[in-house]
Amino acid sequence: KNPFLKHIFQNSDFIFDEPETINEISFESKDPVEHHVLMCGDAAGMITPLCGNGMAIAIHSSKILSEQIIQFCSNPNFTRGELEDSYTKAWTSQFAARLRVGRQLQKLFGANVTSNLVVGMARSLKPLAHYLISKTHGRPF
Repeated sequence: KNPFLKHIFQNSDFIFDEPETINEISFESKDPVEHHVLMCGDAAGMITPLCGNGMAIAIHSSKILSEQIIQFCSNPNFTRGELEDSYTKAWTSQFAARLRVGRQLQKLFGANVTSNLVVGMARSLKPLAHYLISKTHGRPF
């Protein structure tokens, strides 16, 4: 349907005989600090497609982390442990609930039957759709 893509596919030399796909992506929860390494974006918690703009989460988490690092660097009484704890609390407060809801919703989209059922319910019950969106999408920062 897209003439530009059609042109590209008809005039390209492909590296592989079959398309390569990425599947089996884990959306399991992660910690914002692992072995004293401060994580942000997908490194801190893989963002399911149902959680809205993953780039916004990455940018927002880097903003939170940078604020924490600035506080750590400018205050000699602010310990590394306090930095890690403070960042973990701020990250958890901002993202944990919405990522948890997104992971639960993502599980419903593994089979056609449940996918169609959930989409049909969301279309029929607009307040439900709005509620789910409010639980998976953040606010401007």
